Amino acid sequence: MNHANQEETNMKTIAAHIERSIQQDPGNRGLNNWAIQQELLPATQSLAQGDHIIITTGFYILSAGVIETDGPPGAIVLADALRRMGKKVTLLIDSSDADIMRQGMDAIGSSVKVVEIHEDRDISAKELFTPDTTHFIALERPGQASDGCYYNFRGYDLSPHIAPLDDLFIDAQSRDIMTIGIGDGGNELGLGKVSANVDFHMPEDRPFSCKTVADFCICAGVSNWGGYGMAALLSVMACQNLLPKPSELANLLDAITEAGAVDGVTGKNTPSVDGLDEEWEHNIFFMMHELSNTAPDAMTSEAKMYTKP
Repeated sequence: MNHANQEETNMKTIAAHIERSIQQDPGNRGLNNWAIQQELLPATQSLAQGDHIIITTGFYILSAGVIETDGPPGAIVLADALRRMGKKVTLLIDSSDADIMRQGMDAIGSSVKVVEIHEDRDISAKELFTPDTTHFIALERPGQASDGCYYNFRGYDLSPHIAPLDDLFIDAQSRDIMTIGIGDGGNELGLGKVSANVDFHMPEDRPFSCKTVADFCICAGVSNWGGYGMAALLSVMACQNLLPKPSELANLLDAITEAGAVDGVTGKNTPSVDGLDEEWEHNIFFMMHELSNTAPDAMTSEAKMYTKP
């Protein structure tokens, strides 16, 4: 096997390891019933060739009246990794969430352009897309269900609180802008590929899943982990660790919590994510950070890969 083929084989091994790691399901969402695999590598390879990448996030929690801690960290880490690669990056967020996102970026010393979606008017494609826009990523952002509404994982309607972005997502595809959906429940923007399987495992009276299909669908046990995983794989491709230090993740989570973000499962204003023990978030991030130091041709078998202690 020549060097190029060996490197590609090793890259597939690393991507598969990352994918299995981020698809752990400690929250028992039934991910094994509907998650798809093998889209992380081609999605990230496409992203590595991108120019201007737009990332949107923000999942509204009814009980708290604010967005959750799942979404902003993954979006910020991925956005910063792309910025470090020299990409132009835009974070598209609701104006009510702007302070949360900016505080999170400040916590890791990142500077990425923020475009706010205002409640009183829709954002148009010409305001957002530029001639060099190549990718549109939705990470833990509600997506439209079959009845036109937006639902949380419990099946409650979020529509009055959500700026709809599905049409903008579809418009991007018509412009040959690559779309990527990252989510953990099937109700997130871009996860239409898994919609049928998600609905099959949900109560019949719940029009739950998002029907909008992205070019690539990244499923994770926690949506943040999808962002961390893509950033780690980008790091391997760039032969440069593009992630913040593991200690900075705590700073990021503390910052967005102080700015108002809540745990999406408990509804409490704590730096936990999806009701899980905080060690889960930090251990997954640490694993991704360690993998980011890996050269694509440094391993010949998965046995040599880093595993969580």
